[in-house]
Amino acid sequence: MQKRYLGIDIVRTIAIVMMIVFHFIYDLNEFTNITINIKSEGMEIFKIITASLFLFVAGISTNFSKNQFKRALIVIGAGIIITLTTYIYNPNTFIRFGILHCIGVGMLILIPLNKLKELNILLGLFILMIPIQFPPPHTTLDYYPLLPWLAVMLIGFGIGHYLFVRKNIFQKKSYSKSLSNLTFLGRHTLLIYMIHQPIIIGVLMIGNW
Repeated sequence: MQKRYLGIDIVRTIAIVMMIVFHFIYDLNEFTNITINIKSEGMEIFKIITASLFLFVAGISTNFSKNQFKRALIVIGAGIIITLTTYIYNPNTFIRFGILHCIGVGMLILIPLNKLKELNILLGLFILMIPIQFPPPHTTLDYYPLLPWLAVMLIGFGIGHYLFVRKNIFQKKSYSKSLSNLTFLGRHTLLIYMIHQPIIIGVLMIGNW
């Protein structure tokens, strides 16, 4: 069995489960007669925490990428598929720069910044302190601009480098089948992200027949 970092897989699993929950609630509001205020403060906080976990663990994981450029292109390609799919659904609200676009481009930006190691934490914090708002320039289903969201990836990379590379506090190891099953979603986040929405929408549409 391939050795992995259990903690990273657990956090990634939590993030994808939270994403599925958020999209399920959104789809209930969109495709059924159930009315939910998805713009409420509670939902917005939940969305921010979910996206932050995704970007943070993506930054950590970049420390272990064997081919960062190739991986970034794969994520960007997945983002483009999301763009095309949502454009077909609604040309007025399609996703132009969602979380996959942000992660993919962020991985490219991190290539020259890898050498900064833990200093990326300071760079990320500096970006977060920039008092500039970047509202979406259009109506869109999902929008994660590089500023300020890149900061979360930078902080994740710096912390990941300190804990996993410099100090080597956490060891890679093979874990039990039960733990492997528990973190299945976290070990296949990109695939799950790509297929969970069609599955949820399909189930809701069937339920409405």
